[in-house]
Amino acid sequence: MMSRLVWIGLLLCAGVASAAPEPVALAPLPARHPVILDIRFEGNAVTEPRVMTRELTIEVGGRADPKQIQASRQALLNLGLFKQVIVDERPMDDGVAVVFTVVEKWYLLPYPRLDYNSDREFAFGFKLDWSNVNGLNHDVQALVSRQENAEEDRGDATEFEFDYFAPYFLESSIDFGLEVSHDITPIEEETLAGEMLTYKEDYSRFSVLALRRLTPGRGSQGWRIGGGLLWQNETLRGDQAPAENGMATALVFQGRYEQLDDRLYSVAGYAFGWRIEASSADIASDYDYVDISLRSFSAIPLGQVPHQTLRVVADAGSYHGGPRDFDAHALGGGGNLRGFDKDEFEGDVYWRLSLEYQRPLFGYKPVRGLLVMDAGRVYDDFDKLTLSHIQADLGIGLRWRIQTFVNLTMEIGYAWPLTRGGSEPFFGKL
Repeated sequence: MMSRLVWIGLLLCAGVASAAPEPVALAPLPARHPVILDIRFEGNAVTEPRVMTRELTIEVGGRADPKQIQASRQALLNLGLFKQVIVDERPMDDGVAVVFTVVEKWYLLPYPRLDYNSDREFAFGFKLDWSNVNGLNHDVQALVSRQENAEEDRGDATEFEFDYFAPYFLESSIDFGLEVSHDITPIEEETLAGEMLTYKEDYSRFSVLALRRLTPGRGSQGWRIGGGLLWQNETLRGDQAPAENGMATALVFQGRYEQLDDRLYSVAGYAFGWRIEASSADIASDYDYVDISLRSFSAIPLGQVPHQTLRVVADAGSYHGGPRDFDAHALGGGGNLRGFDKDEFEGDVYWRLSLEYQRPLFGYKPVRGLLVMDAGRVYDDFDKLTLSHIQADLGIGLRWRIQTFVNLTMEIGYAWPLTRGGSEPFFGKL
């Protein structure tokens, strides 16, 4: 009996052993990303390599993480200097070289200015737009022109402007900006007694600003905070000229946050900022004033259609003090309330909100159909702030983002006020 039980036990053990699964070979652990031994740039005939390097989230000696490589590619696109950026990894002994191949935009755009905008202002002269100066991503704009004014009491203005902007000035974390302008405008206005006064207004403006970048490792994104000086002066010439406002020297405090991705034919992300100007009659000024402004911008991708976005633009301002009979802010015209005349609403306090829906037409990415809605209000004083009597409009149009040049988008369309009859065209450069 015992021997029979032993045989049965041996047979059961053999069956279990034969039914046991074969050992499963474990998959090898994924290899770590290769080491980056070199970072190269190709196609940049103008742009300095150091301008591109400081935007990257990868570095020599680090790992070739695909997510970080693509983030670096997007950071180069965000400079706005290239219409194409291609990245690839080239094998090397014990690692890889990461190579960014770029196609640069045209950076120098000198052209005679012959312009007519939707505010019915005709201008002629010469303008220079020079982006990426010396390959350092600096920007220069210069203008000399003669321009008609949409306002009936103001004649043809002669304008001189010069703007210079230098990010990472002298290879520091400081962005430096300089603006100079001078306008000469003949004015013919009627007094309450019916007398016509004729004189000329000279308006000069000079500002210098420095903003420090506060978000390390984010390239051109993140926080910037700083300040500077603004000098402005009004001089009225002529025997019939009224008392002039004079000059003001103001301290400027400014901050900005930006997280925007340039997707060649559209933009996605958000940005917001604030600015405070303040002058004192006791310090190199003829009057006191404080001007506070806020601005917000969002571009939200919609659905699965590439470059279909909703843009939300909101800004507000409040001006306190200043010269007598001076309106600091205005709404109306192609720049904000598109369905109304230029600067139709004036005052010291304002707010404005614009919703802009964009969608590529017929599969052609650079040109997008545009639906807009604008709303806003201007007040004489902050104490009169209410939500009644809001001005609003609806519009339809086209936008064309031209990739050949840096930061060039054109729009054209028509807008209809919702608070009265009529319509207004809008067109021009964004």
